[in-house]
Amino acid sequence: FTFLFISFKRKNSSVLKPKVVKKDELIESYKLELQDILKEYEDNKELQMQERIKFLKRVNYELSMNIFFEKEEARELIQELSNLGK
Repeated sequence: FTFLFISFKRKNSSVLKPKVVKKDELIESYKLELQDILKEYEDNKELQMQERIKFLKRVNYELSMNIFFEKEEARELIQELSNLGK
């Protein structure tokens, strides 16, 4: 039993990523997604603004549900994303 427990624990620990890497990857993916939205609607500024707001609301909701982000970190990221592309 002990051998199986140790072997199982080693397999799972090698798959998990540190919190910092996950957070950085998530932040980068949000930035890339917002840049794609800005590029897609660059000809229509009104639609671009609507899509940006929709995106920021979704990100705000996702971050509020994410256990790795504290309120202050989430607020700073939303602020950074809202200033991106201006």
